[in-house]
Amino acid sequence: MAAPARGFSLLGGSLSRVPAQGGSAVLSGVPVAARRVFRGFRSSGVRHDAIVISGTEMAKQVQKEIQRGVESWISLGNRRPYLSIILVGDDPASHTYVRKKIRAASAVDHVDERAVCNGIAPEKDVDGFHIINIGRLCLDQHSLIPATASAVWEIIKRTGIETFGKNVVVAGRSKNVGMPIAMLLHTDGEHERPGGDATVTIAHRYTPKEQLKIHTQLADVIIVAAGIPKLITCDMVREGAAVIDVGINYVHDPVTGKTKLVGDVDFEAVKKKASFITPVPGGVGPMTVAMLLKNTLLAAKKLIY
Repeated sequence: MAAPARGFSLLGGSLSRVPAQGGSAVLSGVPVAARRVFRGFRSSGVRHDAIVISGTEMAKQVQKEIQRGVESWISLGNRRPYLSIILVGDDPASHTYVRKKIRAASAVDHVDERAVCNGIAPEKDVDGFHIINIGRLCLDQHSLIPATASAVWEIIKRTGIETFGKNVVVAGRSKNVGMPIAMLLHTDGEHERPGGDATVTIAHRYTPKEQLKIHTQLADVIIVAAGIPKLITCDMVREGAAVIDVGINYVHDPVTGKTKLVGDVDFEAVKKKASFITPVPGGVGPMTVAMLLKNTLLAAKKLIY
């Protein structure tokens, strides 16, 4: 079971400061030298494996920034930000997400998901699922952005992966992950809520594999959130593409006989061809938690609504 986000104690839902632990030789989850080595090649021209982006290390930095923001907010006499969670249904991916938030998932009766999302005041909707937040996102206006989409966007920006004028494939069409990611990446970088100015293709689990391969082989950036283990294989990735794996899948490990968590990318094979790649676990997941906490602070400070 994952530990709570560093810099905060989420027991009882309250965001409270806890001592920071240790240091890191990684800046924003990416070695400093890597920022000058885009597309996975060194100046010698010798091909190396992809730089593995540590979402865990990047999240630590984001959480430190949030912690400073919370301390500043409280020092002005304001109430400490408070996070409440409603979990609908019994989806394993949702349980994983919530465990990362508070150590234990709390299930409620099955109800209509959209009704629950819209029942939360948009200014308190830190998951960014309310119809108003989704609508404002699609109109390039400031909003509380869904945490996973925000995590992917933050990883891209902090890693220095170029999106302007680039081809991006988003494999996954969910309204809470794939669609918001596509919106962030394709919209105008000069709008109220700046986007990535990329040419974005959206695929999904029913896109024929050969058609998907045609698109991914042209992509500078591949973002996978379809929920299919090894959907993206080495032959589908162009040399030097950046690959961000959002997948959450539990599969049987024939070696250990146990269940293990994997993404949607054939990690070991693809990393030999990509420039950057996120692992599962330890990639987008920790950053999703960090961006949820960032949304909580934004909501408490009423910076959007």
